[in-house]
Amino acid sequence: MIDAAKLQHFHAHGYLHLENWLDSSEVAAFANWTAELEAWPDTPGRWMRYYEKAPGGDSRMLARIENFLPHHEGIGGFFQGARLKRLLEAVTGESFIVFKDKINLKAPGGAGFTPHQDGPAYVGFGAETFVTAMLPIDPFTVENGCLEMARAASTNQVLPQNPDGTVRQDVADSLEWEAMLAKPGDLILFDSWVPHRSARNQSSSRRRSYYVTYNPQAAGDHREAYYARKRELFPQECERKPGVDYAKLGAQFNLANPFD
Repeated sequence: MIDAAKLQHFHAHGYLHLENWLDSSEVAAFANWTAELEAWPDTPGRWMRYYEKAPGGDSRMLARIENFLPHHEGIGGFFQGARLKRLLEAVTGESFIVFKDKINLKAPGGAGFTPHQDGPAYVGFGAETFVTAMLPIDPFTVENGCLEMARAASTNQVLPQNPDGTVRQDVADSLEWEAMLAKPGDLILFDSWVPHRSARNQSSSRRRSYYVTYNPQAAGDHREAYYARKRELFPQECERKPGVDYAKLGAQFNLANPFD
């Protein structure tokens, strides 16, 4: 399932890139499933849809959908299935369960994500170790703001931060960044300590990708607690109460994100 060189890379850098992990029929299925997700309406109490401002105007663009695994049999079956769990165990030596799920849609002109580690966003939910599986739906290019990983920077500790929890700029400038030029069918795994970032989408096409995060099964199942708290502190717009400063209240849940 994974060779020694890939395994060594993960432990040295905190991430790995597996090419052609899906076959052509699975790639086609994910393309169809993603179109279904994008068509779902804003609905209180179920999945969660987040927007960002479109550049140069007052309109908004759908930027992220979360909490869809319980509501989509195909996507839920894949990310909670035995094949992916076997891969996580082969890489880490532990059994993992889903902690949270999202898809970033990154429309043309969509903003980037400032350098950050995921760990600070997951504090307080009963686990210390997390691994995310990233699955691209569209090709990742430098022009469309592909994911970038910092090499040899996964140190199991929080790096010096800005007040908003992102990695301090002088620290980010000192890191060696690798552009993850992935394609549909590839899979990227990364831990919650490796710094990562992405630039604005300056292409004419979308750059969609799934990010499903897992925690060790031995640490317990915290998915429902995570989404209950996020729905309270940083809900989607159709669930928000007038006059509440959700940017301040839910800062932990909007770390490095460009979302309203």
